[in-house]
Amino acid sequence: MERTIEQLEEIEKRLREGKVVKIEPMPRQVVPPPQAESVLKSEMVKEDRRKIADRIVELSNGALELEDAKSHFSLKIGAGPYSNAVTVSKHFDRVNFFITSTDLLGKAEAEGFKPKRAEAKKPWHKDRFRFWELGLGDIEAHEALFREIVRESVSVIMDKKAKKK
Repeated sequence: MERTIEQLEEIEKRLREGKVVKIEPMPRQVVPPPQAESVLKSEMVKEDRRKIADRIVELSNGALELEDAKSHFSLKIGAGPYSNAVTVSKHFDRVNFFITSTDLLGKAEAEGFKPKRAEAKKPWHKDRFRFWELGLGDIEAHEALFREIVRESVSVIMDKKAKKK
């Protein structure tokens, strides 16, 4: 039940005078509560993340297949497990690459990026690095670097698949 300002003022006056006031439950909220800024940000940039994934495929000279999984866009080499050369998260601002070259990591850091080694739950993931808050503008501004990183990531996966056979 929606109350007018006059009714609310009357209730407030009665409370100050110490009179009994009927307390009613608050009506159910029809509009959803505001979401945290981080949730809104992640929802707004899902399309941007798809553009990042598309651009990474271009940097690999189209050698990869783009797969739209539930939680990420993956740039695949072949089929089966352990075929994701690069993953672009849909829910977090991160892109995962496989990098074995310390020189390449040094170049990325010199250009202002902070690649973090991902937790290696399996030996397969020991060379996986996460680039947090990587945007399309970053990739465009540092195209040569990311072309090299994508090719390195593809190379690492191809080498691991070849050794597995």
